[in-house]
Amino acid sequence: MIQAAGDGQFLGVDWGAFVVVFLVAFAATVAVVVAYSVGLRLLAVAGPERRRLPTAAAWLCIGVAGAAVLYGLYLIIPQFH
Repeated sequence: MIQAAGDGQFLGVDWGAFVVVFLVAFAATVAVVVAYSVGLRLLAVAGPERRRLPTAAAWLCIGVAGAAVLYGLYLIIPQFH
């Protein structure tokens, strides 16, 4: 049975929900990329002498990025639930 699209829908798509999902996914992607790139930059700043504070902050940023990626995989793959 074919039904007419409801309010706020075109071609049967709820575009408001689509935009919300897009914005959240985009923000999460930016957050992961920024965390990883800041971690790499801090590793470069630490230099060959490996100062403690920049190195620890770098590994923290890389760990946050990795944890976000693993959490995203957990949400996507249904066998993990």
